[in-house]
Amino acid sequence: MAPLHESGAMEKVVRKYDGFQAADEADDARYREMSGAEKMEILLELIMPEDPDEAVIQRSARVYPLAQPGRG
Repeated sequence: MAPLHESGAMEKVVRKYDGFQAADEADDARYREMSGAEKMEILLELIMPEDPDEAVIQRSARVYPLAQPGRG
């Protein structure tokens, strides 16, 4: 897993491979070595905005129109 900076953000790492197959194999090996918690941490880093309250507002805006009474 990439080391974390003092800010808590993940360090970005670039690797160069001879082809797509070699890159895919390296990714597969890396993910096999990671724990479930490490994988979850990466997922949350990718999908959560910097401000968690903003995510709640965005979800509410998407869900609210579907919950209005009288809507068919």
